[in-house]
Amino acid sequence: MDDERREFNRFSFKIDEIQIFSDDAILFGKINDISKGGLSFKYTPVTDEKIDTRSINILVKGKDKLNLYHIDCRTIYDIYSIEKDRRFLSYERRQCGIKYFWLKESQNKKLEFLLNHYVIKSFDCL
Repeated sequence: MDDERREFNRFSFKIDEIQIFSDDAILFGKINDISKGGLSFKYTPVTDEKIDTRSINILVKGKDKLNLYHIDCRTIYDIYSIEKDRRFLSYERRQCGIKYFWLKESQNKKLEFLLNHYVIKSFDCL
């Protein structure tokens, strides 16, 4: 039996120039995958506490400079992450999944543009 519960297909990015940060928590990370309903990202915690953010910002460096600010969200999970090709870590890495809430029309349009122009691989969901 498949434990996949995501509502939307997830996508990975073509470029590494997409980052995430938060206004209400000490957070700066790199997005793993993204969908119309949420995203996951990896980060290095500043404190021993897990992230509990209610708003995120997505920054795309490069020619388009597409930025999505103040996306209302909820943390779904925040777990320890083992990095590929790393046998030894001198610092902790975590992976966090969030779900968006109440996207504004302008945020929806930018998210659609992001999904249409910056992603390469789809992870099919039920």
